[in-house]
Amino acid sequence: QPFELRVGGEGGLRLSVGGRPLLLDGSGELNVWRAPTDNDQGSTLRTIALPHAATLAASVWWIRLGLSFLRAVPYLWLRRLIDSGSVSYADAWEADGLPRLSAARRRTRVTLADSERVEVRTSTDWRAPGGATRARHRRTATVLRCGALLLEDEAEVLPAASRSLPRVGLSFRVAAAAAQHATWYGRGPFENYPDRCSAAKVGVHAASADELATPYVYPSEHGHRTGTRWVEVGGGGDGEGEGGGGGWQRGGGALQRRSVCRQRAGGVQRRREGCRRR
Repeated sequence: QPFELRVGGEGGLRLSVGGRPLLLDGSGELNVWRAPTDNDQGSTLRTIALPHAATLAASVWWIRLGLSFLRAVPYLWLRRLIDSGSVSYADAWEADGLPRLSAARRRTRVTLADSERVEVRTSTDWRAPGGATRARHRRTATVLRCGALLLEDEAEVLPAASRSLPRVGLSFRVAAAAAQHATWYGRGPFENYPDRCSAAKVGVHAASADELATPYVYPSEHGHRTGTRWVEVGGGGDGEGEGGGGGWQRGGGALQRRSVCRQRAGGVQRRREGCRRR
């Protein structure tokens, strides 16, 4: 079938096959943030210093407020002691502007075009709201005559406050009608992460979009699967897409970690903030 690949203004991709969109605008963009979990938002002091209710923790919050003023003292060792206990991973990610990076400069050029393939190289700088460059993303996208899309990506992340990165990967967007089901070869069938995946068996698993989600009390990062060789997102339970055609499949030479979610990380975080306020 005829296919069309477009490279967007921020280095993202849009792929259509036979006039049907498989990847929507912005697919393949660099992703260096995730919706924080409870552990990401906790720290030595912060875990007991968020006054969600009128409890003893509310009084501890005032202690933490006083400690925040001490950060202005000139004693570097004391500042580090305070920061290590009162600043969570999520605080540091927010300070670096990782949730709100935007493409500030992009360069695109076609390096090869013949009857067998087309090769496009892009280079994108991602900057925080304050203007600091936080990431550089370089990509070589090769479209083969058979319709396969090969991506070679290299990313450099430049945090200032973060000592642990939330994520370094790519995000892809598919049409809602085509994202009702996923099949993958890797660990499953339930959610698993690098620190808790031993019980998840390696094999070919399938699940609906609702089954892939994990309903945590406070919405956060979820639906992760480790050790995946490939994943196919389509409309049918057997991995087939709409209209009898195959779904969109992504693979890689090395074991990877992937998530399939209905919402982007920003939407999940807004739901979490809404729960906190209630």
